[in-house]
Amino acid sequence: MSQQPAEGFDPISYQVTLPLSRQTLQMVAELIRTRRRQMRSRWRKAGPAGQALVVLAVLRHDQRLADISGGNGVSASTVRRWVLEVITLLAARARRLGRVLRRLAAQAAVVVLVDGTLIRTRRRAGTANRPNYSGKHKQHGLVVLGLSDEQGRLLWVSAVLAGKTADITAARRLRVRDRLHEHDLTPAGDKGFHGWHKDVRDTRDCFRCGGLCEQIVLTPYKAQANRPLTTGQKQANAAFSGMRCAVEGGFAALKAWRILTKVRMDARHVTTLVRALLVLVEHEQSVRDTARPAAV
Repeated sequence: MSQQPAEGFDPISYQVTLPLSRQTLQMVAELIRTRRRQMRSRWRKAGPAGQALVVLAVLRHDQRLADISGGNGVSASTVRRWVLEVITLLAARARRLGRVLRRLAAQAAVVVLVDGTLIRTRRRAGTANRPNYSGKHKQHGLVVLGLSDEQGRLLWVSAVLAGKTADITAARRLRVRDRLHEHDLTPAGDKGFHGWHKDVRDTRDCFRCGGLCEQIVLTPYKAQANRPLTTGQKQANAAFSGMRCAVEGGFAALKAWRILTKVRMDARHVTTLVRALLVLVEHEQSVRDTARPAAV
């Protein structure tokens, strides 16, 4: 260690369990190994597997850099550099929206679940403070929009937007509905997307439909002033919620990586971080699917 403790005694090291498969560790280590060959790096303080283990521990358990660096004989700045290097390599493997939609269209999918979530961050300083404050959650953070299939598996995440951005505003800004319409996919969103269907009504001349746009946007019924929901509308909302509840599992799997509990790194790295974690989630799911015995 470059800095000795002022108390005059050596720190105590301990072991923790990392709930990940060995295949994930090997995949990340192979990415690091390939990167080092490309850079012709001749010496590092840790091998590819050692660096992968430290980075996965930081991402999964949100270990403080100073704590985990002391137990591995490196500095906190070295661990920070390792983390940024690995999430950049992983994010490069994330599927882009066009590829995801083409795959769904090839699988004859009909409905895509759309939802947004807030990634908590530290309070920003200066003029960046107010745009990143979410009035809905009463917290500072960044908004991420995601697409899930009907089984609740997260397929794609957007670049992060300011925390004050509403889900429907993010979808409109990213032109998600138009991209889905190009592949004959129907978006399904919660009450935060109520009013998104009006964009379809305003599209009088749709190039794909050859006239009045025929795309459908699925959202639940929403009660208005002096106009409560009818029994049929409540039943329809219950059925719709049963279909959409799967999307919550997608973001839950993503936020199982505790580094997203409250992001402390620079906001310009958060998009890379979220996409890197999505790659890790997909890899873990594929490992479990491979290990699961086939149904007889």
